[in-house]
Amino acid sequence: MRVGGAVAVCGLVALLGAAAGAAPAGRISATPAARLRVHGYPYAARCPAAGIADRVDRWRMDMCNCTSYVAWALQANGQRIDWFIPGAMNAWNWPHVAQLGGLRVVRQPRPGMVAVWPELSPPFGHVAYVTAVEADGGIDVSEYNFPPASTGRPFRFDQRRDVSPRGAVFIDVPRAGRRSS
Repeated sequence: MRVGGAVAVCGLVALLGAAAGAAPAGRISATPAARLRVHGYPYAARCPAAGIADRVDRWRMDMCNCTSYVAWALQANGQRIDWFIPGAMNAWNWPHVAQLGGLRVVRQPRPGMVAVWPELSPPFGHVAYVTAVEADGGIDVSEYNFPPASTGRPFRFDQRRDVSPRGAVFIDVPRAGRRSS
């Protein structure tokens, strides 16, 4: 993903791919995934070509990348996006930027949070939108640009279930107009 002259491609390696097909063990999430909007990304029809061409979206992130999708998911679900810093939104940097914006970065996920794997696909990192937390501690996520290991097709939408949160931190993004608690 190109942001402010830097190039970042979110999650082009499938380190967590083994968890992609795992069956959910039962959700314990406080907010059912059905209430979260995860479909309707406005650039979907332009993917993967827009991602390959480094086309920039309305949030000044590259289309069809994980950061662009999560920015859309936050906005679509009425969550704050006023903390974004143009040119500083590579996936690995989201926790730092979030803290600068007064948001909490935690280790315990909840639906509606941003999952950040800063070390995934070095040096770029990866972000995804948490849709559920499973009873076994795994998380369900919606994301772009994390291809299943078998296809190797980047710049695509994906929903994974019961993903290990190992190596991830979570950004608690409040509703628009509210400050972090």
